Amino acid sequence: MVVCNNHYDQYFNTVLVIPISTSAKYCTLEKYVKSPIFIMIDKKDIRGTVLLQHIRVIDPTKRLSSQVVATLPQQEIKHLSNKVQQFF
Repeated sequence: MVVCNNHYDQYFNTVLVIPISTSAKYCTLEKYVKSPIFIMIDKKDIRGTVLLQHIRVIDPTKRLSSQVVATLPQQEIKHLSNKVQQFF
């Protein structure tokens, strides 16, 4: 999941990404379900757990080979943004 705006990419030629895992353990084990750094997403085109502890910076020209698959609603983007800001 790309979590930065276009200005970031334009200045640094990189993007911030957070992986989404489809592993069942993040939905079933209590330590993950209760933790604020594992956020469940269950939308039409996006299903899984956002792993906020694994934020990375990548060069999209080297690491991204596909187009945008889906976009989260603004409310969910704001929720994720608030959680990410807690790390910094």
